[in-house]
Amino acid sequence: MKKFFIVLAAGLLSVGSVFAQKQKTITDYFNDGIRSYRMGSYKEAIVSFNKVLELNPKFTEAYGNLGNAKFRLGDYKGAKDAYDIVLSKQSKDFLTYYNRAVARKELGDIKGSIEDNNKAIAINPKFAEAYYNRGNSYAEQGDDKAALKDYNKAIALTPQFAKAYYNRGHLRYKEGDVEAAALDWERAASLDYYKAFDSLKEYCGIGTQSDCDPTEGMENSGTTMDTKGDIKDDK
Repeated sequence: MKKFFIVLAAGLLSVGSVFAQKQKTITDYFNDGIRSYRMGSYKEAIVSFNKVLELNPKFTEAYGNLGNAKFRLGDYKGAKDAYDIVLSKQSKDFLTYYNRAVARKELGDIKGSIEDNNKAIAINPKFAEAYYNRGNSYAEQGDDKAALKDYNKAIALTPQFAKAYYNRGHLRYKEGDVEAAALDWERAASLDYYKAFDSLKEYCGIGTQSDCDPTEGMENSGTTMDTKGDIKDDK
């Protein structure tokens, strides 16, 4: 009988040891969430980040990443709510202001999006994406002059910013400056932004600025800009 209890006790110790080894820490859950997010498994990422926050509601980075995962799934309200919490704790986080600006724009809150981009730019005046995103909002409001100014700034800060060239081209086209528009589309195309090829083909015939017809261009001025924003994942 004594021998049986000794064996049973050893078995319980063994089971307890395995259980202890399998218990996950907050860091484990957080890393699981990051890994799932990078793999595009956003639902799984959300589960992991929520687990982190159950264990530690003050883990600010988990809220930011939770917001990003929700944004990727099209839950822009949920993303904004998560970004709100981050900014209530970190008021100088320009990336989260930018991400919330993108989420707000998707929710139709153009004014709020502009305000958040303003804050991101105030904290980091060299953040080209914020100028670009704000330019998109101005363009949607019909303030082409402000939009053009922001696209110019985004390009000045990041000369390889293909989407900024593309959208600036559309504004220039709308103004009747067809040659400048075509040059912007050519630049965007050279940076492998393939929508620019479509604009060149549609409005410039065989695809160079020398083939653009200003008269034809003004008749077809209702071209499509790419104003959909995207969040920054580097958190």
